[in-house]
Amino acid sequence: MRVAINRVRLLEQLSRTVRFVSSNEHVRVLECVYIEASTDRISIIGGEGTTFFMTEMHTEHVQIQQSGRVVVQAKLLADIVRKMQESEIILSNEETNDRLTVTTPSARSTFVLQLLPADEYPVPERMEEKTLFTIHGGHLKAAIRQTLFAIQKKEQMPTLTGVKMEVQNNTLTMIGCDRYRMGKVKQTLTSESSAASETAIVPGRAINELEKLLGDESVDVRLCKSKIEFNGKDFTLLTHSISGNYPNVDIDVEGAYTARFNLQKSALIASLERVAIIASQERTNLIRMRVQAKQVQFSASSQVNQALESLNIDQFLGVECKVSFNAGYALEALKALDTEQVQVQINQGMQMVLFTSQEKEGVLQLIMAARTAD
Repeated sequence: MRVAINRVRLLEQLSRTVRFVSSNEHVRVLECVYIEASTDRISIIGGEGTTFFMTEMHTEHVQIQQSGRVVVQAKLLADIVRKMQESEIILSNEETNDRLTVTTPSARSTFVLQLLPADEYPVPERMEEKTLFTIHGGHLKAAIRQTLFAIQKKEQMPTLTGVKMEVQNNTLTMIGCDRYRMGKVKQTLTSESSAASETAIVPGRAINELEKLLGDESVDVRLCKSKIEFNGKDFTLLTHSISGNYPNVDIDVEGAYTARFNLQKSALIASLERVAIIASQERTNLIRMRVQAKQVQFSASSQVNQALESLNIDQFLGVECKVSFNAGYALEALKALDTEQVQVQINQGMQMVLFTSQEKEGVLQLIMAARTAD
């Protein structure tokens, strides 16, 4: 293989690929990036065994003098390309199959890197299923941000370490949940879905990296029970779905309420952040909320300190009540909402606090209330 590549473009693609590469020293090939040069493009692949990132560079950025394929340590190659100063990089292994020469047209900087056998790299197979649906990248990015934060961080229950994606009747539903909180987004697909119903659980790491890749371009999604494939303008992300049954969270949490009212999101977040200064001094990190007809009070106390905040509320419905909740959970849920006005709903019977958008339907943030002595 011998190719000349625009350095900035190569570094951009390597930097994205490195994020998916394994750090497991016991599987050396997964610490590497797979590079293949064909007649009109270069393909770059990196992954950790269950999730792979694939991208291509075409002839406007590449001069392909000899086709071939190499497997080289990903982070090492990216670090070298980052430090080189000329605008063009030459990659070549035409003289030996076990070494890659990285140089520039002037040959002032030259590196010779060890290669692994290209046949050992587990190049992922693309999904044969046709595109299930197409979605605007910005809309998918927002849905990820509104659900990903709520997934379980430790693998106590593997299915909760991912985001559930379900397509049914041309509606996409995404859910993140860790048994103490939930983020849920429902949106109607503008493109007709190619299947009546399909569900998969996308691993948290994969969907976190997907969010960073998304822009304003449309994304084609292929989805089945075992695999998910996202195809963007210049990338493909292919991942295995998490096996197992996702807990049933399809309950009518919005139907019944003890109290419901509206608040400006920025004012609510500011009040909670101030009270959370005191709440964080205790292990439980609890804030107590007392709802009255015209105002809501937030309070917290430690062994020696106290905090109290009051806000006027709009459109109060229900009865006066009190509830306690985790300060961190509430703030993360509120910051994930794309809205200026928040509807707060308390369901004392189910021990839940719900935050929904006043401007956009289909977005729900739920946190479980805490049981306290008072």
